[in-house]
Amino acid sequence: MSRITIKFSFLLLFTAILLLTTITDAQAQRFKGTAVLGLNLAQIDGDNLYGYNKLGLHGGFKLDYPLASKLDLSLEMLFSGRGSTAGFGFGSTTSEYTSLQYLDLPIMLSIKDWFIAEKGYYKVSAHGGLGLAYLFSVTTANDQYQASLDKFNSIDFSYFFGITYRFNKRLGITIRHTRAFTKLRSATDPVVEYNDVSYFATVRTEFYF
Repeated sequence: MSRITIKFSFLLLFTAILLLTTITDAQAQRFKGTAVLGLNLAQIDGDNLYGYNKLGLHGGFKLDYPLASKLDLSLEMLFSGRGSTAGFGFGSTTSEYTSLQYLDLPIMLSIKDWFIAEKGYYKVSAHGGLGLAYLFSVTTANDQYQASLDKFNSIDFSYFFGITYRFNKRLGITIRHTRAFTKLRSATDPVVEYNDVSYFATVRTEFYF
């Protein structure tokens, strides 16, 4: 991983911690919590397996802080399953698959619209942001990766964008696309000609408190 990537990763983490530690009691009362649960549909650019076939669990919590009436700053804490597979599914029953498990810390801005006055919430929103994730588990049945499991980078830095639709004040659905800035494996890996960039779509339900 390059020094620039490491600096960006630590900057993102520092910013998130700073935002949480500098909030006053009055500001803390403005936070809104959300539980999220869904699936990632993932693939890896460079492993010769094509399509968003790899299913992975996606779940955790989100904190929203209103910066303006239609603008929120959000921080999420997620479990995120990624990787790739030759057939559609979670991967354990296919001949070729790679399963990557991350702890993910995305930070984002959301723009809201379509205010439902009688219920006090916005119906739709669009968001975009940056993610910092820690890789804690790798399993694979792909020959390209089996000899270099120790070369996988533990830190993943990514960007993402998505949309949210709320069915009512308590329940919504989000669709998101995420792509990594960083490669999966270290530059010291003997395999030179590869892209090794992870990207995935997310479909999840959101439960608003």
